[in-house]
Amino acid sequence: MDSRQLRFYGSEWYNNDMLEAVAVRRTDPVLAKDSSASEKKIPSKDNQNPSISTSLPDFEFEPKRGYGPYIELTDEERQLFQLLRRARKETDLSTTLRVAGGWVRDKLLATPEFTRTQIREGRLTSKYVATSMGRQGTKVLASDEGQKPVDIDIALDDMLGREFADRLNEYLAKVGEETHSVGVVLKNPEKSKHLETATMKVGTFWIDFVNLRAEEYTQDSRIPDLMRIGTPAEDAFRRDLTINSLFYNVNNAQVEDWTGRGFDDLRRGIVGTPLAPLTTLLDDPLRVLRSVRFAARLRFTMDESLVEAARDSRVRESLAEKVSRERIGCEVDLMFRSPDPVGAMRLLINLNLVRTVYPVENCSDGIKITNNDLFDEGLSLLTITHEHLDDCKYSPPIWCQSKKSYTTHGVTELTLREDGYARRLLWYAAFLKPIDDAARKVKEIEVSKRQGRKANRSTISRLLVDELKRPTRDSDAIEKIVKGANDFTKLMNAGVDLSAVSVLLCDIRIEDADETSDNSDSKFKCSMQGKPVQSATEDDPIWKHAMEFRLQCTQILKKVGSLWRAALFLSLSEHMNKQLEGEMEYAIEGDIVDEAHEELRKGEIDRYDSFATAMQRIGVIGIWEEKPLLGGNEIKKILPSLPNGPTFREVMEEQEKWMVLHPGAGSEVLTDHLLKSFPDYI
Repeated sequence: MDSRQLRFYGSEWYNNDMLEAVAVRRTDPVLAKDSSASEKKIPSKDNQNPSISTSLPDFEFEPKRGYGPYIELTDEERQLFQLLRRARKETDLSTTLRVAGGWVRDKLLATPEFTRTQIREGRLTSKYVATSMGRQGTKVLASDEGQKPVDIDIALDDMLGREFADRLNEYLAKVGEETHSVGVVLKNPEKSKHLETATMKVGTFWIDFVNLRAEEYTQDSRIPDLMRIGTPAEDAFRRDLTINSLFYNVNNAQVEDWTGRGFDDLRRGIVGTPLAPLTTLLDDPLRVLRSVRFAARLRFTMDESLVEAARDSRVRESLAEKVSRERIGCEVDLMFRSPDPVGAMRLLINLNLVRTVYPVENCSDGIKITNNDLFDEGLSLLTITHEHLDDCKYSPPIWCQSKKSYTTHGVTELTLREDGYARRLLWYAAFLKPIDDAARKVKEIEVSKRQGRKANRSTISRLLVDELKRPTRDSDAIEKIVKGANDFTKLMNAGVDLSAVSVLLCDIRIEDADETSDNSDSKFKCSMQGKPVQSATEDDPIWKHAMEFRLQCTQILKKVGSLWRAALFLSLSEHMNKQLEGEMEYAIEGDIVDEAHEELRKGEIDRYDSFATAMQRIGVIGIWEEKPLLGGNEIKKILPSLPNGPTFREVMEEQEKWMVLHPGAGSEVLTDHLLKSFPDYI
């Protein structure tokens, strides 16, 4: 028995005594001869390689079975499985069809036997509680997403996927039903496609047909160097986690647990590996990130032996050397999509993986990472951001209670709790902001001599795009959130919240004009204390002050755009995270501390809520979509001597500023203003 075959020992049988015994047998021919009787040959399913076999311990691989009747199938799933069984029977196949992977896990989690209603003590997560929401990314649980196509993986025990797909089409043609085109995904190990897969859409489902497989690895690659059709036990044991190694047997409608641990780990909320954890992780180091991701997504606890293996320096080295940065970036993104991104990032830090996942030193000339301080700061900021957004579920601020009442410029908004894209980018921004802040300080001290946009990209851009291979669109949006948060923080530190209170107290409002308005040139209606206001001529100091406040807000919103909620939320979280710590440094311990801390926290939240509500009242939400009243050709007619270049841009900027300060005033008044402001170009 060689070292590769040791991976077939589950953790219940894998121990130091066994390793010592195996080591003796490998060096002592007498003991090796005696031990041969206690090993059993599992025949290969690969007819082209009948000599290949795998030695396993002398016990029967009989799976635990059950729970089939408790799985609630949708009508579409039930019809699909009935079709597959009929096709199998009518084409005289002996194939056992098994649904593999996450579909089985999530279906079981929805049953009473496995439903978990509370978080176990000691779990490293934030307080946000969520049950399993189906597969992340492109795969969605059918029972939650009625009309959306979902993926179901069907494992076959005696044929290739395209063979069964062809047989299925033969049956459909025979009974006069519509056949389906079959796409064959060839082997692509770099994309984790280790065997050929046949894909076809049946009803609302995309079905992947693939054979059960066994595999072996070399020491310098996460790509198996031997793959063949395997037994259900071999396929189950080669999977990353016990909870992902379960099969739903379509033939008899039972769930099969070939590792003997899948049911128990799922019930106890444990993320563990079917084989010895260190061997599993060294075979494919990406599995350590998948373990973290599933722990965060399902709110499970990592098995202690898996935690110990994940902290092994060899795993970090293998992760850096054997796994592509693109694959690492995909796992990180799925962590931020999970219900508990805080728990995921905390695990990366506690497992000493964070500096391997986020190689900051490769992205900044001045930052030297000697410990996890910057990541700890990011975790703290992410935690407070995540928890405050969860609190908003129970007591939403005024500016989050309605997504339509206070929007202008034809914009329809979603709140952060409704906008999954903006929320995911906010988690990125919160965790990475301390790193970005540190990099900016270094740049202020040591100004780079490099030229060009690419050379002067931010640390966030280089980290996300170059190291994690995330889309430039996401990177740019995350940068907008970080920069917008900094701008909002500067504004709040300058006391702009007092201007916001003035807007609210005086009931200043700027709203979209009614479609029946007499003045078709005016897009807005303005009011103060319930009385109409003519913005072009109003000289009340309170109104003018409110319009200056409007201009300050607009300068930020035109840069951050529809991500303003995420940026403002991050600014608030950072304010609470940093300022409150300073305020409480010398506080008396005990209940007084908790009360004082809560009072300060509530005060910061109230300041930001007033500010955000005031922005909604003065009609700046959506202002990034506002078009100039006068286009370039019209400007040229008004100012015929106006040259192109900087001077032209100056006129256009003056127009934008005037439109902000005089909402709804109309193009005729704007024309008079430009003629007075730029008489040299008339």
